[in-house]
Amino acid sequence: MPITEERQQQITKSLKRCSEATVAAALRFEESRDLDELPAIILGVLERDAANPKPEGVHAATDDSRLIEDIGMDSFGMIEVVMTAEEVLGITVATQEMNGIRTLGELKTFLRSKLAA
Repeated sequence: MPITEERQQQITKSLKRCSEATVAAALRFEESRDLDELPAIILGVLERDAANPKPEGVHAATDDSRLIEDIGMDSFGMIEVVMTAEEVLGITVATQEMNGIRTLGELKTFLRSKLAA
């Protein structure tokens, strides 16, 4: 289903300072709901919000990469990730739901499960 101009602007605003590739993936996701777009969105948001980004970059991360130790996220950055996920993906995430998420793979699985609900 085509995306309205208003929704395009909302997604673009939510992904401010993210790469063009991240915004494009989010717009494709909005139109198709194709979960294959999710990794590009997640990585782009993590890259934007990492407090202490690693020299190799977020895009070198694997599903086993730890969000804090390996990717460089902090608690404020994770709050930003949750808020962005809610705005861009149209889901609701309670803060306590994020407590057990330690790796990139766990984050991907969690968001996929929220989208499937």
